[in-house]
Amino acid sequence: MSKRIFFLLSWLALCLFSRAEGIALTGTMTTGDCRRLYLFTVYDEQNSYLLPLDSIELTQGTIRYRNDTLRSQLVFLSPVFNPNDMESTLQHGRYVFLSAGENRIHLAIRNDGSLHLTMPGSVWQREYERFVQEKEVAGQRHTLDSLDQLFYSARDRGDQLAMQRIKTSSAPIYAQAYKQLRTWLDNRISAHGSTLFGLYLYYTYRLQHARLTSAEQIDEARRQLSVYDSAARQSLYFLRAMQKVEAAERTLVGRPAPDITGIDPEGRPLSLKDFRGRYVLVDFWSSSCTWCRKETPNLLRAYTDFKTRGLAVLGVSTDFRRADWLKAIADDGALWAHLLLSKEARKEVLSAYSIISIPEILLVSPEGRIVAKGLRGKAIYEAVERVLGREGIKEELRSKGVKGS
Repeated sequence: MSKRIFFLLSWLALCLFSRAEGIALTGTMTTGDCRRLYLFTVYDEQNSYLLPLDSIELTQGTIRYRNDTLRSQLVFLSPVFNPNDMESTLQHGRYVFLSAGENRIHLAIRNDGSLHLTMPGSVWQREYERFVQEKEVAGQRHTLDSLDQLFYSARDRGDQLAMQRIKTSSAPIYAQAYKQLRTWLDNRISAHGSTLFGLYLYYTYRLQHARLTSAEQIDEARRQLSVYDSAARQSLYFLRAMQKVEAAERTLVGRPAPDITGIDPEGRPLSLKDFRGRYVLVDFWSSSCTWCRKETPNLLRAYTDFKTRGLAVLGVSTDFRRADWLKAIADDGALWAHLLLSKEARKEVLSAYSIISIPEILLVSPEGRIVAKGLRGKAIYEAVERVLGREGIKEELRSKGVKGS
């Protein structure tokens, strides 16, 4: 048996073992009239973005739950769930770091309805709780919260002068706190080395929101991921990290642009492939994104000057409400093609393009390859001018019979 086949089979066996073991959660609810818990995947901890995963029915205060597809990961447990009021869900629930295998948990409902949680014997939950407490201190959370309250109080009074004064005087404090927190996080990532918790920290606080736009950055991410041990490699974070790195690699400049399909303002199917043969500025945006809509004049300028030379613009909206999307198009005078992503396609398309925030504007060639990405402001016009300005001059020279064009 060749080494390549051996390692492939070993890797497959490891994956199957990981999926077969899964995660079990057992324990008790000692106080409070709670008959069901709601379990969420933590998609983005820094922005409190939770995805509903499952519900756990309690029988006489006993918790028995198993999920064979879960990996070691941070989850969120809450005794309440209202999809229209996620703030309430966050206020009542707790983050829980589950490990592969069995996890023992003891729960109670406090007087304010929030969840109290203990996990005796859980190394990673204990490590997570200590990390959160130390992070609050390192990031000067108490000081920043006090400044926020001063600003909000001035805003509620309508005191514009006080708001500006607080904003100006507190800017250096916020900058210093951010710098101090970044240094502390880097030290924590290094201190946890190749462990599962080290990988969780690296993915959550360094890689997840990083923009990997060059082969060198991708190689560095791969090098970092190679140091983690077998337990870390079986976690959700290794899977997500590899997906991000591979998606970033697939969307480097020069690579084929993944297809995008949605509906146009009239409800008809529309795809990026429909624009083959033309240069296309692809603009990922939403009606609620202020920074996205500030780029509309820059897109309009490029479109106006180069549409006769074959430029198209395709707005790709992540809006949830069709009415908001259509109103923003009309209000902004965005006179180009638009498509709205379906709920099912939204996450898939953003992941395929390795997009961590919008606006994200890129230029695609007539052959469907990415020419430039991360375009903002005047860089939008300059990127189009580099390709269509040059081709326009060549076409003019050819029409005049000038050789060597």
